[in-house]
Amino acid sequence: MSSIISEPKWYIVSIKPRKEKVVFVQLNRINIEYFYPIAKIKKGKLLKKEPLFPGYMFVKFSISEHFNNVRYARGVKDIVKFGRHIPYVEESFIEYLKEKINSIIEFTEIDFKEGDIVKVKEGPFRNLIGQVLKLRKNERILLLLKAASMSPKIEIPISFVEKAS
Repeated sequence: MSSIISEPKWYIVSIKPRKEKVVFVQLNRINIEYFYPIAKIKKGKLLKKEPLFPGYMFVKFSISEHFNNVRYARGVKDIVKFGRHIPYVEESFIEYLKEKINSIIEFTEIDFKEGDIVKVKEGPFRNLIGQVLKLRKNERILLLLKAASMSPKIEIPISFVEKAS
């Protein structure tokens, strides 16, 4: 069991608003690898860069060695956990995100409304069905996923969904 928690894995870390660079400096100082995916977003003719998961980043560390270093780094809110369980992200998913992050996400006019049932067509929640809870002004959508054992709320780019058939 101790080898499992001493093995470095990717964890999700919640960061304080507009403190990304502070966290980067803190993690670099203690030689901890991180990934803060920035997407190239195309809205009409405008191309800009935005965080793929605002307020969150992926950090690779050993729980037994660096939990407190990460948890109490300046700019960090907390390490994402469910009760006492700290979920980790597979290396393959991080590699997938790194590969996809170089492509451009294009936004078009979409006619979703609250209550619509949609299917996620891109990203880590691909092929899952959800209900539209809220449309955000920044081209993002808040969904209530319909999963087997739980129904999490997620916020993703609106271009990642299509009407469920």
